[in-house]
Amino acid sequence: MKQIGVGLVGCGMIAGVHVTALKEIPSAKICGVWNRTHETMVGFAEKYGINTYESYERMLSDPEVNTVIITLPPALHSEYGVRAAAAGKNIIVEKPIDIDPDRAERLIQTCRQHNVKLAVIFQNRYTPAAQKVKTALEQGVLGRIILADAYIKWYRSPEYYKSRPWRGTWEIEGGGALLTQAIHTVDLVQWFMGGAQSVYGRIKTAFHQIKTEDLGLAIVEYKNGALGVIEGSTAVVPGFKERIELHGEKGTIVLEGGNITGWKVEGQCESDHVTAERISYGETNSPAITHVNHKAQLEEVLHAFLQDKEPLVNGEEGLKSLQIVKGIYRSSQSGQKVLL
Repeated sequence: MKQIGVGLVGCGMIAGVHVTALKEIPSAKICGVWNRTHETMVGFAEKYGINTYESYERMLSDPEVNTVIITLPPALHSEYGVRAAAAGKNIIVEKPIDIDPDRAERLIQTCRQHNVKLAVIFQNRYTPAAQKVKTALEQGVLGRIILADAYIKWYRSPEYYKSRPWRGTWEIEGGGALLTQAIHTVDLVQWFMGGAQSVYGRIKTAFHQIKTEDLGLAIVEYKNGALGVIEGSTAVVPGFKERIELHGEKGTIVLEGGNITGWKVEGQCESDHVTAERISYGETNSPAITHVNHKAQLEEVLHAFLQDKEPLVNGEEGLKSLQIVKGIYRSSQSGQKVLL
């Protein structure tokens, strides 16, 4: 089987998830890792048994590296992605694509100019439950959808924000509960609905000693005519599983914690569709980080790269949730509805 050489940039927790997933994908060959802090890189490489690069330039000049995975802090995604694209490398970037939509657009256009592919990690689209709901919606199971709500009421301790100097900062993280935690669910609900066209929102810092928001609310108008609310927080004690409710002419579908927990649809038996819990949860009722869904997305992305095709979550798709969250921030600041 033809393999794709992969270089990893960044050695945080999520980078370990990527390495674990890649080791289970036959078409992936891990060429090595580079990190801005040398000691962290060495420890990471020893832990996972992979090679290191002495510089980002060395990685980009390695002919075996076809694809670069970027797991650096969000504000650096576009900067390092543009350099990889200019070197002719395909790119996989962790969510969000960047913290600034204009910089994200620059990354997308640079990839187009250099004829390389770009994928953004939104692994929750790849769960069996999400795939089943998306297919059902495309088949018109709910008829015309009138309401689509997303609730992400999690908890993060003060120690969580203190553990990395860039957490809770506008300059590096680019946002708080909405951009870092809720964005996966924001992406999922907008994907179900076919995109959003406007938001009216409010954010605040309700509990934590951080610069960004730990509480955000929004009313969303979707392109398919449905309305909805988004509630995202890291200040809700003790934390609850994220929840999406989809209400249409023919019934309601509910996902909770990444599992289908409600399927009340005309002419259908709910027990045929509600699934046993497949996604495990930690003490704060936020999903335990595993590599299963990352593996599913990375397999799809690498297969697309091998076939010289667009991945399902390309740059344009990965930009949509960032535009929604940034629209909520602008709306909160101006007090006005923001068109997307």
